[in-house]
Amino acid sequence: MDLGDLQSLVAERRRLDLAILDSISRVDWRESGYLHLWQFLMDALRVGRREAKLLETQVSLLCPKVGITGQVIPAKLPSARAAMAEGAISTEHVTRIAKTVAAVPAEHADQVEADLAELAREFNPVQLARLGKRMVDVLNPDGDELDDPTVMEAQNILDLQEREDGSLEGRFKLGAETAAVLRPLLSSLTAPQPGDDRILIERQGDALAEVIRFAADSGQAPVEGGERPHIAVTVSLETLQTVIGKATLDDARWMTPEQARRFACDAEIIPVVLGSKSQPIDIGESKRLADKRLRRALAIRDKGCAVPGCERTPNQCHAHHVQHWADGGPTRLDNMVLVCQFHHRLIHHAGWQVHMDSGLPVFTKPPWARTA
Repeated sequence: MDLGDLQSLVAERRRLDLAILDSISRVDWRESGYLHLWQFLMDALRVGRREAKLLETQVSLLCPKVGITGQVIPAKLPSARAAMAEGAISTEHVTRIAKTVAAVPAEHADQVEADLAELAREFNPVQLARLGKRMVDVLNPDGDELDDPTVMEAQNILDLQEREDGSLEGRFKLGAETAAVLRPLLSSLTAPQPGDDRILIERQGDALAEVIRFAADSGQAPVEGGERPHIAVTVSLETLQTVIGKATLDDARWMTPEQARRFACDAEIIPVVLGSKSQPIDIGESKRLADKRLRRALAIRDKGCAVPGCERTPNQCHAHHVQHWADGGPTRLDNMVLVCQFHHRLIHHAGWQVHMDSGLPVFTKPPWARTA
């Protein structure tokens, strides 16, 4: 039978497939805002989820990568890569080879990979999988014993150091079970927002901050000193109004007046009258500025963060005073707007403006951000 140029065309397609994978491996997609390469590929290449995930897997198997220190790390399946570069095997062959290599003991992995890459030149992927199973049966007849270090070893580690400005830095490690819980929490909070120029690690950091706030607001945290975890900020009305001075936390740490103004938008306020030597003379009752009824009305009107294009839900938002209450702004629906943590910070610290027009909030970016 004369196949004409069919076989040469298929071989060329296989070489092109490898070239595409190499091109993908060189794309610096991590700063694009996507959590996973396959998500980026779905939008960048306009492909379906299945194809995008297959491309991601093939890149991890066949393409060299550059390590943190700049060293080149060879492909996981070098023999398969070489065969594909010749046009002799397909990506489906590679998938079958990878599955077999993962099932044999580590000391046999390199040889099995080389042998299967050679066999793939003669057999189709289904036949290759059968041959791979025979190798596994010979080299690993009892299968892998499940290794569960969680029985004895600590899985969760948090090492924090405090900096001079009151911030924290450090490192952490989460076991597989806790990581499985954290991933969807962070994933739902890390999508880029309108006006958002944060890189992925910054969005993930802000997402973790929101998760911490959710935990503090849940009412289920343990009691310490007779109270559940909270932030107590002491600041004079004059400091809030003039934005000059410092706001003091109850552990003697401090924050800037602008940070205090942001906290005060949606907080419980306790008025305290001080004497000439700053000693408390009278302490009033705690009053939450945006109570449940007002927050419910805001949720109905704004349906979440009111910034156009932002998808944060009402329970992920702060209630912001359009005219700050310290400047005489009332805590009423016509002076309040729901904004997520990211946009709340932009309003207080990055020059974004918000005003009410016919009872609805209207946002204005600063001049430098209007073309972003």
